[in-house]
Amino acid sequence: MIWLVISFAALMFVARLRLLHRVWRLPLKNGEGYFLAQQVTPDFYRTFGAPLFRRYHNAVLVPLLLDAPLALWFLFTRRYIALLFEEIVAMVASIVVYNFMVAYFSARATSLCGDQRKPTAFQLSMEPRRLRDHTTPLVEAVIVCATLLGLGLLARDYQLSLAATATHSMFRALRGALVFTVWVLYWQIGFFLLKGVFVRWRMPLPVNRTDDFRRWRMAWLSHNIKIFDAVRLLSALSFLIMMYWMTYGRQWSRGEQVTVLVVGALGILVYMGYVSRETRRLAARERELRPVEMVKEFPPSPVAQGRYLAGGLLYFNRENPRVLVRSTNGVALNLAHRTTYIGVAYFMGLIGVVIWMVRLVA
Repeated sequence: MIWLVISFAALMFVARLRLLHRVWRLPLKNGEGYFLAQQVTPDFYRTFGAPLFRRYHNAVLVPLLLDAPLALWFLFTRRYIALLFEEIVAMVASIVVYNFMVAYFSARATSLCGDQRKPTAFQLSMEPRRLRDHTTPLVEAVIVCATLLGLGLLARDYQLSLAATATHSMFRALRGALVFTVWVLYWQIGFFLLKGVFVRWRMPLPVNRTDDFRRWRMAWLSHNIKIFDAVRLLSALSFLIMMYWMTYGRQWSRGEQVTVLVVGALGILVYMGYVSRETRRLAARERELRPVEMVKEFPPSPVAQGRYLAGGLLYFNRENPRVLVRSTNGVALNLAHRTTYIGVAYFMGLIGVVIWMVRLVA
């Protein structure tokens, strides 16, 4: 069991390194004529843009360096379960931080280069943004049924644990099942909330190339929703299989146990193949529509009026409908927005759940 925990922790660390590698290369993704989504002069990376480029790379390393001492301490003290959960939380935090960094440094590049875009107006789409319009009934039915069946098996195991013949190993198995259940349900809630945020995210439309931008917006939204649903479906099915294993695994033969493990491994491979296919589809649509060129069709955002904190990185204005606003130093996170409240509450709850789980299984 320990080697499995160590393997998952190592996989999470490798995933973080891959994410770091992608974000590291992001400024030059569209060639030297761009810094992220901002068009720059040919000598940008050799002259006045060089310090910004260095600061970007230094900032990208910060999330990995900040948690390195804690991760090494868990590793050397053989707290492998705590190490696994720490890597998962660090991965979530890194994704959030990197998205903010990209928006911030793109805005800084805009300030350095001077915004030469000619448009002075944009459109707001009046299409309804409803979650049910982006819901697949079959996927939701499978997720709900798998979750309810898993909870039913957990309730059955709890009833058996109350019997006088219950052993210490049964109590340990039940405790592990409870931890896994809370973990899966918390992730289900998180990805469902994230799906709602993406669906309702207000995006303006440019006056020119409106149809192209709408096609790109729908392709981007469809890709993210499919990935979110795939993660939710995989976690629900994994939860059901794990509950069946904990309930009936002791009665299975060696061959039956191997069969279940092979089916689980195949499920993960199918998931990875699906994500890879959807990523290639989005990349093909990106090459076709060139969304980086559509950025020039939007007018520059004005500096938001309100109270700034932390040197302009944080912003507070309940009347501003945007989560990220333009500030004098780049972009700022609106602390008064409901999405910020939900995100902070969920992340703090995630930390609380991880601490509880580590203490329970330690």
